[in-house]
Amino acid sequence: MLALRIAVDALLYSHHSAGIGHYIRDLFSHYVRVFPEDELYAIVNPGMDIDGIQSFYPPRPLKGSGARLSYEQLALPRLLHQTGYDVVHFPDYQLPIFGRLPRAVITVHDLVAFRLPETFPPRVGRVKRYLMARSVKHATHIIVPSVATRDDLVHILGIAPELITVIHHGVTWKPRDQGEPPRPRPYFLAVGTLEPRKNLVRLIEAYALLRHQWGKECPDLVIAGKPGWLYESIYAAPARHRVADSVEFLNYVDEDLLLKLYSHAVALCYPSLYEGFGLPMAEAMMVGTPVVASNRGSLAEIGDGVAFLVDPLDPVSIAQGLERVLRHPEEVEERVRRGQQRARELTWEEASRRTRAVYLRVQAEGGR
Repeated sequence: MLALRIAVDALLYSHHSAGIGHYIRDLFSHYVRVFPEDELYAIVNPGMDIDGIQSFYPPRPLKGSGARLSYEQLALPRLLHQTGYDVVHFPDYQLPIFGRLPRAVITVHDLVAFRLPETFPPRVGRVKRYLMARSVKHATHIIVPSVATRDDLVHILGIAPELITVIHHGVTWKPRDQGEPPRPRPYFLAVGTLEPRKNLVRLIEAYALLRHQWGKECPDLVIAGKPGWLYESIYAAPARHRVADSVEFLNYVDEDLLLKLYSHAVALCYPSLYEGFGLPMAEAMMVGTPVVASNRGSLAEIGDGVAFLVDPLDPVSIAQGLERVLRHPEEVEERVRRGQQRARELTWEEASRRTRAVYLRVQAEGGR
C-alpha cells in the first residue's frame, strides 16, 4: 500500500475543545490506528499534542483566534514547505489564501456565516465569510460532514459538486452510564456553545410553555456549554419566562460528566437553527437517549425517522416535541432503537477510510 505523508493544521485543538476540536482529535487519532503505514504530523500549540501523532509547534503559543489566523495565513505555509507533505489537511473552514498550497484538503463543517450572518458579531462574521469564500476556491478538494453542507457550498459559493466529498463524522462508542443520575430530578438536556445559532432562547421559551402546563411533573432543563458570543439573552431567558428555578446552566463539562448527562436525560433538546452535522444528536442516539431536534438541514438528514423533529422557529412546535417524549413511551422506545442503529453506522474508522480515499485522489492528481 502506498504510504502517505499527511500534514494537519490542528491549531484549533485544545484539551477543552468542542465541535471542531473533537473532530480533529477523533478523526486523526483513529486515522493513525487504521493506517499506521502513513506518516501523519500535526501543527499544534505547545502542550496540545494528539496521541500517536508527531507534533510541530509555532515558535510561541498562539493565544486567541487573531494570532492563530495570522500564523496560519502568513507563517504556516513556510513551515509546510520546510517539513514537506504529500497532502495537507485543514480541518476547519479556512486555509492560507495568499499564494496557493498544492494538494490541500479543507473540511467545511457548515456555512452558517452565510446562511445566518446575524448570529455572529459583525466583524467575526465578515472574517469568516471572507476567508471561507477564498479558501474553498484555493482548496484542491473539500470534505463536508453532510449533504446539507455540500448543497450549501454548491448553491451559495458555486463550488463544483465533483470537488466535494460527504463524509459523516463518527461517534466514539461508549456504553450508557448505569450509575446514579447526576441530578436528583428528571431533566431535559441541551448541549452546545452558548450562541444564537443554538436557538436556546426559543428552547427556553418552549420549555416554559411545557413547564407552566405540567407544573412540577415537568422535568428540569439543563444546558451544558461554555459561553460563545451574543449569549446575554440566553442567560436572561429563564427569568423572563418565569422558569429560572428549573433551568440550570452548567458551562463546559468534561466528557465523563457529559456521558452521564446524556445517559440519564429524559431527552436531548437540539432545536438548532443550523448545523453542519450535529454531533450531540449522534452522541445521544449512541447511548439510547431520545432526541428532539430541528427539522432543518443536517439535523433532519441525520435524524430522519429517529429524532422527534420540530420547527426551530416555533416555540409551540418545540414544546410539542418535548411533550411527545413524555406522553408516548412506545414511540420513544422505537425511535431510540432506530437511533442506536443509526449511531452504530457512524464510525471514525469509516470516516478515516473515506478521508484517506480523498487524500489518495488528491495526491494522484497532483493538486491544483
